[in-house]
Amino acid sequence: MEYRGIDVSKYQGNINFKKVKDAGVQFVIIRIGYGQYENQKDERFEENYSGFKGVGIPVGVYLYSYAKSVADAKKEAEVTLKWLNGRELNLPVYYDIEDKSQINLGKNTLTSMCEAFCDEIEKAGYWAGVYTNKYFFTTYLDYEKLQEKYTIWVAQYNDTNTYRGKYDMWQYTSSGKVNGISGNVDMDILYRNIFDNRGDDVDDSEDRGELPDLSGYNGTSIVDGLKSVGYDSSFDSRKNLYAEAGFTDTYTGSASQNDNLLKVLKGGSLGATYYETDYKGLSFVDGLKSIGVDSSFVNRKRIAVANGINNYKGTALQNIKLLNMLKKGTLKKI
Repeated sequence: MEYRGIDVSKYQGNINFKKVKDAGVQFVIIRIGYGQYENQKDERFEENYSGFKGVGIPVGVYLYSYAKSVADAKKEAEVTLKWLNGRELNLPVYYDIEDKSQINLGKNTLTSMCEAFCDEIEKAGYWAGVYTNKYFFTTYLDYEKLQEKYTIWVAQYNDTNTYRGKYDMWQYTSSGKVNGISGNVDMDILYRNIFDNRGDDVDDSEDRGELPDLSGYNGTSIVDGLKSVGYDSSFDSRKNLYAEAGFTDTYTGSASQNDNLLKVLKGGSLGATYYETDYKGLSFVDGLKSIGVDSSFVNRKRIAVANGINNYKGTALQNIKLLNMLKKGTLKKI
């Protein structure tokens, strides 16, 4: 699934929010401010936030950083949280780190600054991410470390994105045109549903269509179950059903995948736990990947809390406990 969106600041001027909505924009990232001082709040943030929320467009925010130290980055997080004042967001709070004045600080310091900002944001209950351009990510940041902890938004103005790290969102132009906005606007593509449940999430249930009802089938074979209601039981049909039922890993026809699909078709929902996996290894990260679940540290921490581990540090014992729950099909979803 791809979602098409924009990011805006005071430079977009007066925005006709309804026209933007009618133009098909599916989300927006709004600049909340820049720097660490209260008088650096974007002068159109309040107007943009209420306007986009008012027409039902999911909202996230970003702060443009001028920090020169970890302490500065924490102050930028603090002022961001003060401006947010507990209000709801549908998308992450992004740390925009790209200023030329920062490039001589060194990769370790810049990476630590990103961590300091994002960690403060997440302590407050928001989802945090890092934004910058491809060159800054690969030259001045330890992007491999950051991508395991936070969602990544990368800028590269090109027909294709050649950034070699992991990312969830791509800013592909700064000269886009959208009805309702005079002049140019940044355009973005979001590649997976990271809409937060704190606000108006995107409900994709209608896109799945009507699934076959196997609630009256008492057998254990997905093939026989589908045949019993006159439904195509071929591999391709089962593969499509698997995706329509909400599973995100690649369907191979494995025993656990078929069992999981059968459970959904019998019960009509994905349930409250992640379904068991064929994964036989010892890595919780790889176990989550095997069923198409985000395996970043931040998401693992959320899963841990949902399963009674409130002090998750990623230790071997914690990961083994969670992995065993996953293998048994008892790991609670977030």
